[in-house]
Amino acid sequence: MDGKFDEDVTHTVGANFLIKEIELNKIVDKLQLENPELRNDIKEKGFKLYFWDLGGQHDKLYSNEYYFVQAVGAMIVFNLNDLSSFQDIDFWLYKLKELSGDVPYILVGNKMDLERKVDKSLIDDEVKNLGVEYFETSAKLNKNVDIAFESLSIQILNNLK
Repeated sequence: MDGKFDEDVTHTVGANFLIKEIELNKIVDKLQLENPELRNDIKEKGFKLYFWDLGGQHDKLYSNEYYFVQAVGAMIVFNLNDLSSFQDIDFWLYKLKELSGDVPYILVGNKMDLERKVDKSLIDDEVKNLGVEYFETSAKLNKNVDIAFESLSIQILNNLK
């Protein structure tokens, strides 16, 4: 979230609250806003993503469902070296749509610095089927993390009424 990687961080159990500030001068010209005053508002006031990091355990979901309520966007993240996390994409997408409605989301394959266990062709098929933007990231190497957040921010802002 802040460009630092902590080797001692463990898997999220339950939920963690995080804030990600987005550098607006990188994305403001990519916004498709009908109201030009909104663009100036965004430039002046800035933009922060308030991000709930939910653990991927299905058996803990009952205590986390309320985090989906009134969400304005989402990242569905899977582990590139764990096929079962990739296979959970449809479950999380179903929960997102059921509880949050039709909000913008992106798909993120994390841990690209480790040995890949999810075949690229499976990912390509899923991305094509969903019609969604996809990013491969490494939190450890700080690779493509900011661009994924920027892309989600653009989608969220473009979706504002």
